[in-house]
Amino acid sequence: MSDLHADAPARAASPLTSTLRTGSIGLGGTLMQSIAQISPTLGIFYTIAFTTSQAGGSAPLTYLAAFALCLMLAIPLRGLARHLPSAGGFYTYVSNGIGPRAGFMTGWLYAVMVTIVPAALASFTGAILHDALSAKYGIGVPWWVYAVVILAVCFACAYRGIVISIKFLVVMTIFEMLVGLALAAWGVVNPGPGGVSFEGFNPAGIENGSGFFLAVVLSIFAFTGFESAAAVGEESRDPKRIIPKAIIGSLILIGVFYVVTAWGLQIGWGVDDLDALAESPTAPAFVLADRVFDGGSLIVLIALVNSGLGVCIACTTSATRTVYGMARTGALPTVLATVQPKHRTPVVAVYVQSALALLVCLAIGIPIGPYNLFNVFGTTGTFVYIPIFVLMNIAAYRFFRTKRPEEFNPWAYVVAPIVSTIALGLIAFYSLNPLPAFPISLAPFIALLYMVIGLAILFGRNLRPGKRAWMAQAGELPDVD
Repeated sequence: MSDLHADAPARAASPLTSTLRTGSIGLGGTLMQSIAQISPTLGIFYTIAFTTSQAGGSAPLTYLAAFALCLMLAIPLRGLARHLPSAGGFYTYVSNGIGPRAGFMTGWLYAVMVTIVPAALASFTGAILHDALSAKYGIGVPWWVYAVVILAVCFACAYRGIVISIKFLVVMTIFEMLVGLALAAWGVVNPGPGGVSFEGFNPAGIENGSGFFLAVVLSIFAFTGFESAAAVGEESRDPKRIIPKAIIGSLILIGVFYVVTAWGLQIGWGVDDLDALAESPTAPAFVLADRVFDGGSLIVLIALVNSGLGVCIACTTSATRTVYGMARTGALPTVLATVQPKHRTPVVAVYVQSALALLVCLAIGIPIGPYNLFNVFGTTGTFVYIPIFVLMNIAAYRFFRTKRPEEFNPWAYVVAPIVSTIALGLIAFYSLNPLPAFPISLAPFIALLYMVIGLAILFGRNLRPGKRAWMAQAGELPDVD
């Protein structure tokens, strides 16, 4: 049975209220929140070489297969979002479906992960800027200066409110996706050796089954971020209708973008020379862009910076809303639920998230380097997402089986969760076997550290006698009318 009210006081909990700026964004804004956190151009430009190395000409098909598997995750999430619009996101979903203890751990893991992601992405984007501008123009500004500027922009957007954040995301995300699609279109119009071929979509053309499967399994996390629309549920108009559409819609749009762009990049490079693409020391998008016209890689660089900044803004939004949603119920210190009166933003959560991201960026990024920081915490995110999605799958099954039995659908809440959970298990296996080289090998241990800290807070702060009132509110929905 759910432990939702197992240790709560007998008295009824006071109703939750939302003090965020409700009704601020529509479907387009929530779509861009999810798409930006997926990070389209970074996602495709920096994975195409790996997927090609594993799957050869069938790399476009790996993105299509990964998209299908991610739909298995999105289906139960969509159902929960339809009934449980809350800034708490996963915290609220799992608290409702399983209980407040599991909800706390899920919300904690998600909040910590998306708090630190901006540090890793800002460092990575800063390093890309430094390397490109230094090599081409002799501009030697240190990478960490760019990273600090990116984090400062994220802070300003988060402080000023969801509307300005979404405006940034709309402009930047549309631009970067247009660049990716334009580069793919150019590749089709001006193909490399081998001409235009559709063999990349022919399952019969898969030459290395294990390599193809590995590329699919590891490409699934190029799609993660579609879930972040849930975090802005309270600030959207008609969230029970909009958020489910944004979750599925963002996944479909990115699925099309990845498949088309991967195919176009391979065609533009030349399907007869894919070994060179797989082994290219420079991101293939830069190489192809310079074939379009001299200096074309600068446009790709701008798109990548857009992508890096966009994902940092989106993650900052997701992190601060999740923390706010948890603190509002007492699961985290209630000061973290403080809202800035004018802009209606969770201002203390914004300060804490921004300070932690900056600390990780400088205190860890400078000693180990920006690329190592990105690889370590990016891989850590893989291990953190696995228990989050598994718990979400279980929560969806239990929620619809016990609280909405009239809507229970075996395909949506049994088959889809089982298929996606198996895929997540395979991701964990291939990520650990073999264990990657140092320092990336630290990633599973960092994920374990996140969990240990969360358990310590749960048992040391929240489950002591007299400290369990939050459990009665963990799954409650705020009044957003």
